[in-house]
Amino acid sequence: MPIFVVALSWLFPERELWAHFSTVLLPSLITATMVLLIGVGLGVTLLGTLLAYFVVMVEFPGRLWLEWALFLPFTIPAYVLAFVYLGVFDYSGYAQVWIREVLGLPGFDIRTGSWAIIFTFTMVFYPYVYIMARAAFKRQKINIIEASQLLGASPLRVFFNISLPMARPAVAAGLLVTLMETLADFGVVSLFNFDTFTTAIYSAWGDFRSIEVAAQLASLLVLVAFFLIYFEKKARGQAKYYSNDVSNKRPYHALGVVGWLISLFVFSVFVFSFAMPILQLIIWGWTSVSEEWSIKYVDLIISTSVLTISAALITISVAIILALPSHCKRNSPWLKGLISMSMLGYALPGSIMAVGLLYGINQMSAISVYFGGQSINHIIFGSIVLLLFAYVSRFMAIGYSSIKASTEQIKPIFIQSARLLGASRFRLIWQIYLPMITPGIFAGGLLVAVDVMKELPATYLLRPFGWDTLAVQVYELSTEGLFERAAVPALIMVLFGVVLMLIFQLLDKKYSKQSYKQ
Repeated sequence: MPIFVVALSWLFPERELWAHFSTVLLPSLITATMVLLIGVGLGVTLLGTLLAYFVVMVEFPGRLWLEWALFLPFTIPAYVLAFVYLGVFDYSGYAQVWIREVLGLPGFDIRTGSWAIIFTFTMVFYPYVYIMARAAFKRQKINIIEASQLLGASPLRVFFNISLPMARPAVAAGLLVTLMETLADFGVVSLFNFDTFTTAIYSAWGDFRSIEVAAQLASLLVLVAFFLIYFEKKARGQAKYYSNDVSNKRPYHALGVVGWLISLFVFSVFVFSFAMPILQLIIWGWTSVSEEWSIKYVDLIISTSVLTISAALITISVAIILALPSHCKRNSPWLKGLISMSMLGYALPGSIMAVGLLYGINQMSAISVYFGGQSINHIIFGSIVLLLFAYVSRFMAIGYSSIKASTEQIKPIFIQSARLLGASRFRLIWQIYLPMITPGIFAGGLLVAVDVMKELPATYLLRPFGWDTLAVQVYELSTEGLFERAAVPALIMVLFGVVLMLIFQLLDKKYSKQSYKQ
């Protein structure tokens, strides 16, 4: 419905405003958005895939704790990481002061060009690829890699010819989600004063007071998301990627200097993406903890937890239904198209998703009143049901992509054998599909839960009265320039995310041990 509403906005063009946008802003917006997508896409693909391969396939110093630590940056909202980087690396930040006064170097301008914002997005979004690629690498059959080693293949050749092609669906799924998240972001690009389609949407809405132009620009983002999904499917073609569960044995052992260099590389990523930002938040929030901590933070934690858990369970349940293979899905292009369209909500900024829902329901209510019925605005507006519906529409792509990547690694021989033995559809799902896609369910549920916790625009506009969340609190304090006070709820968000990560780790280890025994 939100996509349908923003598409209908083209029936009400504002020619003068569009003339201004097309001649003055549109060319630069297209260029900046493409530079951002290409830079972030390359960054998260290279970093996420390499990190996942190292922790799964290579034994190096510190691997055990770094494998879990690399999940943690996903718990930091992108806008929080952005204002931390600006506070630390801006001209007046202590890092720049140290570079100028101690090292005697001229320093750099973090706000110039696109490199800083690409780096920020890469640091905060690489876990999308890392989590999914790690699950894929863990399912690869180690006998194939050992056979390649016996035949004299170098580690680099094994990586490019065996490991990477088999993990490609998971890497592509993580990349697709990352690019749609980058398209929809507003907080980071606005903090860096980097104009993209999303900032233009907010400008059309806030500065020019034109919801029609904002919706029309949002519809262009939906088209971009559609082409990203189509391109990924087209590039994959008819290729299939099957694999088996394997033991925790690692085919490579990095000793000496090589091992410590790998450890240093992985540790550096952890420092810049999590350890340093958290330390800065602790420093900022230290003086305001005693002043700000009160019963209201308990209410914020409860509200955030209820919304996060409810949205994650609903989203993953629907994603499982959509991702499970079936005869009708294989033979129905119409059904495949509907499923693909249901993934496009992730490309909509949260604010446009909210406006689309509100405007659409308002029109439905008007139609109901016109035909003698009652208005439904007082029932739907400001309800938790509408907010949960927005979450499911917004984050369905995350859960579906993760689960779909797992289903595509199931060998058809398992399904065919079960059917020959007379297994019913329900038994096939319960005893074959669900056990084998459990890693994808865990990964998808984790991603959805953390994203719901960090979601700001849709929550801010659609939340029921009195349902403030941690993200809303961080936003309200940071817009007033109270970064020290905003650090407190930001740290609580990070702690909440770390708890989700810990639960995921425990479940993942338990499932891995069960798979190994089987």
